[in-house]
Amino acid sequence: MSKMFLAFDYGARRVGVAMGDASIGIAHPVKTISYKTSRILMGEIECIVNEWEPAALVVGMPRHDQDKPHPLEKRVNRFCKTLEARFRLMVHVIDESYTSFEADQFLLANKMGWEKRKKVIDMVAAQLILEDFFTTSLGEIKTHV
Repeated sequence: MSKMFLAFDYGARRVGVAMGDASIGIAHPVKTISYKTSRILMGEIECIVNEWEPAALVVGMPRHDQDKPHPLEKRVNRFCKTLEARFRLMVHVIDESYTSFEADQFLLANKMGWEKRKKVIDMVAAQLILEDFFTTSLGEIKTHV
């Protein structure tokens, strides 16, 4: 059975995608999907799911520091339900607080200019989400894979 996972860093205009192998706990950025409609987004995701044939999906959930709901929380929950229904895969949700900031800092430290950073930041954030998931949920992954 596949131990491949796909992760998503959901945003209102862009979604970062990363893939990783749970057996070794390593993730890699795949793509940033820029979209205007959910139909375009789901079409792009379908191509990626068909290509990688993951065992499950991981989605980063934004959180506020003050325990208030994040403005994107409802949209991310709807995104998760759509993924689950469309692809019949388990969708794991993990706190993605500060992953975009961490990704930006990492890219900045590697001397990447803003124009290039903004094209890859979302997929690097998805990579961080998936690596965090592997680190914090390794026991859970083994029971589902």
